[in-house]
Amino acid sequence: MTRTCVHDLLPKRFINSLVGEVIRCYPVSMTQVDDDHMPVRHVVVSDCSGWVRVKLWGEDAMSATQGQVIELYNAWCYQRGGDIWLSVGRHSWLTFRTQP
Repeated sequence: MTRTCVHDLLPKRFINSLVGEVIRCYPVSMTQVDDDHMPVRHVVVSDCSGWVRVKLWGEDAMSATQGQVIELYNAWCYQRGGDIWLSVGRHSWLTFRTQP
């Protein structure tokens, strides 16, 4: 699977793979999805080329902590307010590690 650097992200595309460190976690909030309430959290992920905001859903939103290494797979890249974001949704998956 081809890895992508933050510097190379382009909106309106799926990203095969991206690895970085969670450098900031925002508070968890709840949103309604398909008549259920689901936790959502924004985090900032950094690699050697830059940083990107990432929207995490469900258990992933609850598990994210600053300092973890995160591996994102099949995340959707989009532009919001002039910034690039990644969303880890239904067709995506991720893993957390505490060691690089």
